[in-house]
Amino acid sequence: MKKICFVFVVICSAYLLLLSGCSKDGDGKLEMKEPRKELNELPQGKNWFEMDISDPKKFNQQMNESE
Repeated sequence: MKKICFVFVVICSAYLLLLSGCSKDGDGKLEMKEPRKELNELPQGKNWFEMDISDPKKFNQQMNESE
C-alpha cells in the first residue's frame, strides 16, 4: 500500500514539474489576461444614501445622471 502511494506521488510530481513549463516562453509563470486597475481608475459608485426614492420620476432621473 505504501509503495502505491509513493508511486502516485512521484507520478503527480513529475506531471506538475513537466506542465509548469508548458507556456509559450517556457518560464512556467502564469500571466493575467488584464492587469488590475488602480482604485482611483475604477468608476465612481452610486451613493444610495443621497438618492431620493420618494418620487419615481426624480429617482429615475438621478439613476440616469449617475451613469
